[in-house]
Amino acid sequence: MVPGIGVSEAFLAGLLGATLTAATPLILAGLGELVAERSGVLNLGVEGIMLMSALLSLVVTVWTGSVAAGFVAGALVGALAGWLHAFLCISLKADQVISGLMITFIGIALTVFFGSGWVGRSVDGLPTVYFPVIGEPLSNIPIIGSAIFYATPTDFLALLLVPIFWYGIFHTNVGLELIAVGESAGTADTLGVPVFRVRYLATILGGTMAGLAGAHLLLAWINQWSPMMTAGMGWIAIALCIVGRWRPFYVLGVAMVFGFFKAMQIRIQGFDVGGGTVGAVLSDPAFFAMYPYLATVVVLWWAAARESEGSLGMPSEMVVPYKREE
Repeated sequence: MVPGIGVSEAFLAGLLGATLTAATPLILAGLGELVAERSGVLNLGVEGIMLMSALLSLVVTVWTGSVAAGFVAGALVGALAGWLHAFLCISLKADQVISGLMITFIGIALTVFFGSGWVGRSVDGLPTVYFPVIGEPLSNIPIIGSAIFYATPTDFLALLLVPIFWYGIFHTNVGLELIAVGESAGTADTLGVPVFRVRYLATILGGTMAGLAGAHLLLAWINQWSPMMTAGMGWIAIALCIVGRWRPFYVLGVAMVFGFFKAMQIRIQGFDVGGGTVGAVLSDPAFFAMYPYLATVVVLWWAAARESEGSLGMPSEMVVPYKREE
């Protein structure tokens, strides 16, 4: 037992590990969306991409017997969807909101139709492993050791990508070009930055990351297909960029908060929080499942207020199509 808390170290370690696993798809999709939005492209198709990726990763894994092939398939369908969104919005100057919603609706429709025969189909997904070299000794650290250093490979990948994305965006020429395109595409173009190429690559990368998130959701977490299994996680990933102010480490922190609520949804039933209405609201899984989405609404309201004050830091030309002047 942990002194002063009344719960065991095993419970806390399990809760932290489950929090990380639940946060991983949000981290992956959130980082990808962050890059796309930094370039000035909003992609509301994350939810649909995650659904298509989850289903395809299951199908490919079952057909090939390879979890790695399933992840590759999920990433590819995400990249393809990202390319489609880029083509519509960057080349054809289509409305970014409409294009993104179209991808989500198509993803929902396709997965409901083609996934009907796969409902309940389970698969042996990614195993939990020690982090290379240092994982086994560090896993003996109380509470956090086994949660952080003994996890799935995609959990490790998500955590490693956060500092990589942070450094790449804020401390490399490529990242500075990305920021410049999102802040003032015309000025960046005048300085020789290939605006269209930057936005294309950023949007495709965003789609690929959403694809990886969907594959992780099925192959490393839930391990079986069900319609609408993302349960709005794609929308939450988009909200992460806003509340995280388009910064990778902030996105990580907020994703862990949402992951905590997901992890506690089942574990809260074991707590004695008293009877009556308050106890029911605090401990009922149905109510607890609502909290992350309620928090999203509150966060978006807060973000809108901050943006009206000009203090949120949203890329200046997000959702603004760029047309080169002749």
